[in-house]
Amino acid sequence: MYDTQLVTLRLRGSQDPPFSILSAPERRNKAARVVMIGVLVFLIAIPVGATAVLPTPHGNNRSKLVPNCLTLRASQATVVPSGSGVILFTCGDSPALTIRKSDQFRPFFTLPTGYTGLKIVSHALGATDCSHGSTLVSGQPFDLSGPGNFDYCAGYANAPSTGLAAFKVTWSK
Repeated sequence: MYDTQLVTLRLRGSQDPPFSILSAPERRNKAARVVMIGVLVFLIAIPVGATAVLPTPHGNNRSKLVPNCLTLRASQATVVPSGSGVILFTCGDSPALTIRKSDQFRPFFTLPTGYTGLKIVSHALGATDCSHGSTLVSGQPFDLSGPGNFDYCAGYANAPSTGLAAFKVTWSK
């Protein structure tokens, strides 16, 4: 066991009472609490980085709809438990989907707990806006105009403490 050491902080020449008097064990306890609070804050911010939309074509779409990457990148890395908002999914600087020719397609997906809806929006480099766009309904025909480039926006509410899970989107003609 270490001897208790008293630390007194004073300004040079100051006759005022000390700012703080903490023994060595108190300083260690305070430092441990600060570290624990930092760890808790890190753990409470739920990661979204693991969230991915996997757009893969199936059926006969004659390459009119082209996914540009297998795993999409989320516009934000974390969500707060019980929080709400929107997340834009892109292929980094590239669009999630390219439509070579206007046609009607059917998206198929199941949104995990926490997600409230999925939209498709026009791709714009550096954009994070999800206010425009059309809502996708799984299994329902959707008209995509092309040629054009598109991204996904997912709304979420009451984000679970375990985070927002990944989901897959497939398209059919």
